Formats: sequence, structure tokens, C-alpha cells
Amino acid sequence: MTQRRAMFLAPAALFLTVGLAACDSGMDEAALEARLGAMQAELEDRFTPGLHSLMVDLGVRHANLWFAGQAGNWPLADYMVHELEELVEEIEELHPMYREVRVAELIGEMTNPAIEDLEDAVDARDFAAFQRAFDDFTVACNACHIASDKSELVIQRPTGPMSTNLRFIPER
Repeated sequence: MTQRRAMFLAPAALFLTVGLAACDSGMDEAALEARLGAMQAELEDRFTPGLHSLMVDLGVRHANLWFAGQAGNWPLADYMVHELEELVEEIEELHPMYREVRVAELIGEMTNPAIEDLEDAVDARDFAAFQRAFDDFTVACNACHIASDKSELVIQRPTGPMSTNLRFIPER
């Protein structure tokens, strides 16, 4: 279970405890198990971030990665690349299918090679390689959107930071 999912499911324990305590003590074991299963499914549905929310997070990391690399803040760029990678894994796990689209298959196949190239470029602190890998990742995102019949979602290099409270220039 991912850390983010665990964070969302933490309130679930309280909800389940209260729900079970409210169960009629006259219910047989099978009925209690069925009720518990239904409550667990409801909690997972309620506390699992939607695909749209995860994609917005991906967009923020994408933009922050660009500005970190542009500023030569390689530790921050490294952090953002790993956040991108974790978000892709989370999307694969939580939303393998979305409206009959094989999201897990598409996003992994299309973005993982570009993420690996981003990791290599950041590790090498090579801005030219970083630019190519960043643009390849952006192209992969757009290809995934096209394959998912969401061609109206066009990703590009950001023109201004989304996070104005994050300093991209590293301390020297």
C-alpha cells in the first residue's frame, strides 16, 4: 500500500470501529462480514484519490521538475523525478482502468523510458540531456492522452512556476 493511500485510509480505522460497534449484536458472522466488506469498499472508494487528482499532482511535479533543472538545482530535480515515478506507480495501482481505458498499461509503457532518461540526466547534472528527457516525457504524456481519447489535454514546458513558494535556485 502506498504511503498516500495509507494516509487517506487512516480515518478508516475509526469509521470501521464505529461502524462495527453500531452493528446489531444479533447479526450472524456472515452478515457482519458482508457489512464489513461493504464498509471497507465504501472507505476505499471515498479515500482513494481520483485519477484527476493524481494527474494534477503529476502536472505540478512536471512543472517543478522543469524549473529545478533549469535552475541547476539537481537535488530538487532528483526529488521531483522520483515523485513523478511514484505518482505513475500510484496511478497504475489505483486506477488500472478508467472508463474502459487501460491506464496502467498506457502510462507505464509510455512514460517509464522517459522517466529513466530523466533520472540519468539529473544524475549526470547534464542540462542538455535533461531538456531532451523532459521534452520526451512531455511527448509521452501527450501520447498517453491521445491514446486515452483525451487529446484535448496537451502538456507543454511550463512558462512560469506553479509553486511560487518553492525556491528553485539552489543554495550555493
